[in-house]
Amino acid sequence: MFSNISEGIKNRYQMLTKRRPKAECNTTSAAMAIIYTGHMLQPPDDVLPEDFLMDILDSDEGRAYLQSIVPGATYNPWNDSNCIAWAVNKAIGKEICKVTKVTIEEMIEHVWVKGNAIAVGGGFLSGGTSGHFVCIVGVKLDTQGNVTHIVIDDPYGNYNKGYVNHFDGNDIPIEINTFVKLTFGSAKRKTVQVYTREI
Repeated sequence: MFSNISEGIKNRYQMLTKRRPKAECNTTSAAMAIIYTGHMLQPPDDVLPEDFLMDILDSDEGRAYLQSIVPGATYNPWNDSNCIAWAVNKAIGKEICKVTKVTIEEMIEHVWVKGNAIAVGGGFLSGGTSGHFVCIVGVKLDTQGNVTHIVIDDPYGNYNKGYVNHFDGNDIPIEINTFVKLTFGSAKRKTVQVYTREI
């Protein structure tokens, strides 16, 4: 069982990125998920992993890929989980990221039992169920072994403290009902990026 797959690994922060600091929660969460599952991302010298992924997404090829899966899309590739997975797999050179819909129980199994990382969008900043990507890294249990909290690494800071500091988003426990409200809302399944552990 993996109570926290990022234990002992330094969190990454979107405000340190060079391309779009206020909009790179997606690629920063992806970079964390890649690292936490034991994969190697090798960007060019002096380019952060997050920015390397953003460069792939913000390329002509990235925009063409978005149009191939969502013809007529007017949003950016870095706001689409399928495009992020495509960029990650392209950068790594093999498929390590898949986009799928999961229940909260399946999400917990991916992280806790299998040691996978999950990048998921939620209303951590906006209120609804989307708008900000975080990386799910573990769970907290009560004395009976029931999951009470989902543990996230948040590239923008600490949700529980209102994001006052944008550099304290490591191992943030979110009470499970709050987490479900912020990510699933009333839906039973949520689209996520699953990053498989390197064996």
